[in-house]
Amino acid sequence: MEIEAVAALVAAGAAVLGVPAALAVGMRQARAARHAAELAAASARKQWRSSTRREAAVSFVVEADRALEEARRLSTSYEVLDLDEPKQVQRALWRAMAVVRIEGPRSLSDVAVDAYKVVNGALGRHVVDHVQTRPQLLLRAAANEGNALAGRIQRRLLAPERRANLLQHSMWAELAASGILPARELGRLANQLRHPGMWWERKLPSEFLDTYAQARDKIDAFIDAVHAHFDQEPML
Repeated sequence: MEIEAVAALVAAGAAVLGVPAALAVGMRQARAARHAAELAAASARKQWRSSTRREAAVSFVVEADRALEEARRLSTSYEVLDLDEPKQVQRALWRAMAVVRIEGPRSLSDVAVDAYKVVNGALGRHVVDHVQTRPQLLLRAAANEGNALAGRIQRRLLAPERRANLLQHSMWAELAASGILPARELGRLANQLRHPGMWWERKLPSEFLDTYAQARDKIDAFIDAVHAHFDQEPML
């Protein structure tokens, strides 16, 4: 066989063998590209989850601090306040806690729930305290403005032995006719007087200090858990 013919056959064979070789190289490149894309997607998901958890943790701490401030404001106020704001704060705190629970991890959500129970409980108790003592606060405000009837009734309410007979006293009829107390607050006060066990003593501002310290400890525990979690996260 002539040399030219042999060379042509060899070249043809090499070309045929090169087709699967090229396919193999292409497949390896495709697999490598797919693996790189999967790694990039996984890294992006981890980064997104980490960022979401950080935002959830920050939001929860901010709302917990705001709830504590609302509780403090209620505990030190002797004026009748609009309770829409503390109720909105309670809802915002619940939402912030719910996001932490959803995003996790469990090491954060469990501590967040503990902090939520203490902080929300403190705010809730002072909301109830404010509602139950509204009649007394309104009488106090009227007395401070010089209303003699409100002053006499307020002094009577401060003495348990005289408080019980107020409903039968002529001052009660005067109070009902005076408009000092709205109908709802007049009814609340009457109910408390009829059932001495339901009488609501105004909490002293100093009583909030122990509650505040306990709530602050729970918030700090959550912050420590957040630090521990992110310190253990692998570098992306």
